[in-house]
Amino acid sequence: MFKWSTSLRVLAAAVMLGALSGCPLDGTNLEYPESRSEAHRFLTQATFGPDEANIQRVMAIGYNAWIDEQFATQPAFSYRTFMTQRDAEIKAAQGNTSRAGPNEVLDAFFTRALTDKAQLRARLAFALSEIFVVSYVDEMLARVAPETVAFHADIIDRHIDGTYRQMLEGVSKSPAMGQYLTFRGNAKEIPSAGRFPDENYAREVMQLFSIGLYELNPDGTMKLDAKGKPIETYNNNDIKGLAKVFTGWSHYRGPAYAGISEAKCFGWNPECRDPEGLWQPMVAYPNFHSVSAKSFLGMTIPAQGTPSPQASLTAALDKLASHPNTAPFISKQLIQRLVTSNPSPAYVGRVAARFTATGGNFKEVVRAILMDSEARSNLTQADNRQGKLREPVLRLTAVLRAFNFDAPTLNRGGGKRPYLSVGQTSDAGSSFGQAPFHSPSVFNFFRPGYTPPQSQMAANGLVAPEMQLLHESSLIGYFNAMQDMIFNGIGPNVTATQRNVTMQLTQQRLVARDATALTEHIAERLKGSPLSSALQANVIEAVNSIAIPPDSAGADAINTALNRRVWLAILMVAVSPEFLVTK
Repeated sequence: MFKWSTSLRVLAAAVMLGALSGCPLDGTNLEYPESRSEAHRFLTQATFGPDEANIQRVMAIGYNAWIDEQFATQPAFSYRTFMTQRDAEIKAAQGNTSRAGPNEVLDAFFTRALTDKAQLRARLAFALSEIFVVSYVDEMLARVAPETVAFHADIIDRHIDGTYRQMLEGVSKSPAMGQYLTFRGNAKEIPSAGRFPDENYAREVMQLFSIGLYELNPDGTMKLDAKGKPIETYNNNDIKGLAKVFTGWSHYRGPAYAGISEAKCFGWNPECRDPEGLWQPMVAYPNFHSVSAKSFLGMTIPAQGTPSPQASLTAALDKLASHPNTAPFISKQLIQRLVTSNPSPAYVGRVAARFTATGGNFKEVVRAILMDSEARSNLTQADNRQGKLREPVLRLTAVLRAFNFDAPTLNRGGGKRPYLSVGQTSDAGSSFGQAPFHSPSVFNFFRPGYTPPQSQMAANGLVAPEMQLLHESSLIGYFNAMQDMIFNGIGPNVTATQRNVTMQLTQQRLVARDATALTEHIAERLKGSPLSSALQANVIEAVNSIAIPPDSAGADAINTALNRRVWLAILMVAVSPEFLVTK
């Protein structure tokens, strides 16, 4: 889908010169978008899909003011509020044996992605959920404790107002993370009995959540040893030492459970399962915390006379957050999630420097990402190394947000919780091949360094993370799922014939008699810019192949033909590389 050419070397050199200074060379205004196309591009990076209200807003107040406004806007609801209300409604309708679960967490996610005014926060939260991964593929989370994943989403939400270091502690105390990476109930070592701390979280908090596998320069490039080999950031001894830090943590227990033994509560035995433990950070159980010296990453937490799990955790997370790798490692991944798969070292370096200067303040890091010359300059759009493949969830939301849509569940009376139900979209063969909080592993749906094997991209040293989801089944599945959504709607049936979410395309039908006008309108909504001449000609030809009946055929027949024209035009753009690759 990407095309790479050596013919742009001169242009690339110019881009790099501009990148070194952080200033675009093409005169791009970094305060206000000078066109709807520029506003659309910005919002593609910063939201779940541009819509008319946000296009008008960012053009009126400018990029920085819009970012400030977005960070000042809190989500319309928390995941806990949503789950609590939906749980009560489900029990009232189906009986007390029923409950809100993973499907309702998906409903909360898509309701916010598609309707919430706090779009930048929601988009950033999604990006962070793909770094600090928990997943319903864990049967315990899906079947026994689905609320903890909703709480994990709330943890990410609340720490967006803070720093990376605060986020790292929040997710390290997340009960969903404790279950998913198997350190909830992780007990201190007893060597004589052959018992040692679980090492899972210790490994992943370094590899995935903070410093990565190899030492990095401040611009994210790898440091090399005298033999030209990458230098590993940690070894097995570091994992063993850090694993001791994550001992003695388990579910919260309230005062009502104070009389139950610590051992039963630490093990989350049935008699000590405080329901609030699903909605509160994990707490320390000192008797199960290792008191031996903990050595890792060149530091040692001394042996403790009295076990102090929080002191150990604070020291370890301080070390990880301040490690020189952390700023470029996390900054680059956020750039990849929001703007481009292959940011230049200079781009990574500028964002990482802002990360370091602000202590990892998310608002300032995101501002640095979105306002960088490589994100805003029109010149970089001509560089075939720039851009990223939309992941499936972002394709789905972008198409719906580009047009009007409706759902009966958004218009519920009687004080009931309004919501959108898109349903389970994980299946690659029959749906979009991705669903939030359903990653197949802790490594997310795709790795940040993934390169399609035996490709020109691989030969050029480029990555395309989202392409890890692309294969024959997912390609056909996406086409069919998008067609089904456009033609019939998406989500569970709310009546015998109606899906929950349906696109309302009356406005598009008004211009559907003119194939050229319709095609230009669809391109502006989905791309923010004209289609290539070849794709535009193909869409116009296809639209014109659907004949409009004469007036004598009646309104129903005419409207059916007009609808089919609109559906086909949207579909052809939505499955085209010009929509799938954002620049």
